[in-house]
Amino acid sequence: MTEKKSLTERLGGTTDEQLIAEFKGADAENLSYDFFKNMTSLSILTLGGILTLSEGLFAERIEFWQMLVTAGLIAAGGIVALQCQADIVQMARGKKVSTSWLRFGHRLAPGLLGAGIGAFLALIGGAFS
Repeated sequence: MTEKKSLTERLGGTTDEQLIAEFKGADAENLSYDFFKNMTSLSILTLGGILTLSEGLFAERIEFWQMLVTAGLIAAGGIVALQCQADIVQMARGKKVSTSWLRFGHRLAPGLLGAGIGAFLALIGGAFS
């Protein structure tokens, strides 16, 4: 007679408590690097998406300068994230890096990305009104 195994047992015995302990054991440097890496990728994907939509579906309804501002905000978010990634790598190599810039970048990169997405959504909303 076989006993039914729980999902955590089938997945290798990892419980929520073990996952939380593993997460808490991760150092801030690695978490920040992964955060900025994901922000950079997200900015690139978002930039490609809005440029594709603006050239295809909304080409005649959105002004060039409006798209330039929107794309600029998203690109700036990606550039900030990429620069913060580079600073973390430099810090890992033992060079002195401004930690206040990294703290500021943690807020600035998603803020710029969100502002760009919000501006794009406002342009789309205005194009159909």
